Amino acid sequence: MAWLAADMGDGMRRRDALALLLAALATSAGAEGQRRPDHAEWQRQLDAWQARQREKEAADRFWNGPREQRRKLSRDQFERWEYQHWRRRGWRSYPY
Repeated sequence: MAWLAADMGDGMRRRDALALLLAALATSAGAEGQRRPDHAEWQRQLDAWQARQREKEAADRFWNGPREQRRKLSRDQFERWEYQHWRRRGWRSYPY
């Protein structure tokens, strides 16, 4: 510990280097404890995620589909509706 007290500037650099070394060792030791999922497990997780996404999209179509079908707005009708929507809220309309 005498080498730390000898020069504070070098001591700080050495202490930082030692802290980085300890952090790297702790990280590599922690990584060994965690095993990476094998391909089958990874594929199962991916399939489950995709199934959840499909379920969300189906629910969204169920709740919002009829309303969207009723509208059947053309592009200029939609732009007019959007303009009115922004003006009612006091926001500036596009283009800024």
